[in-house]
Amino acid sequence: MARKGPGTDGPLQTALLESTSTATIRASEGQKIFSPIAVFLDKHRSQTTGLAPHLLRALTALSDDLAQVAQQHFNAYISAPVKKPMPLAKQPLPDNRLFIHLPANHVARKMEAYTIYFSLRSQLNSNSAALKEVQAIKTGFALCPSSPEALLALKT
Repeated sequence: MARKGPGTDGPLQTALLESTSTATIRASEGQKIFSPIAVFLDKHRSQTTGLAPHLLRALTALSDDLAQVAQQHFNAYISAPVKKPMPLAKQPLPDNRLFIHLPANHVARKMEAYTIYFSLRSQLNSNSAALKEVQAIKTGFALCPSSPEALLALKT
């Protein structure tokens, strides 16, 4: 019976081999992307040796900065996760509050939002779970439903 190499069939060894293979592929791809930049910088630097010292210092500083930025991008490309997709930007949730406009002299305007909340929940009886929160706003109060479906219950 043929025997496999030492430790080549375990999950850790498999994960290590996959990671190594992925890193090798990324390094090769990174080489294709960044090598032309390095060649250009090296060639340009070697062809400008006859410049005045102050111009040569400026070119060297620029070349060094470009090389450093290219190196950072190369390193980021190599170490970037391969299998993890970029997280999607969170979409803002729709504003499904129910706004209650009250006249400026209405007695409820002097009440705290939590007082309105508890009063409404007690009056909603079996639908009390539909009301998640009450917020005080400039023109009165905003009733925050616990779900989009609960908005309908609050409206009725």
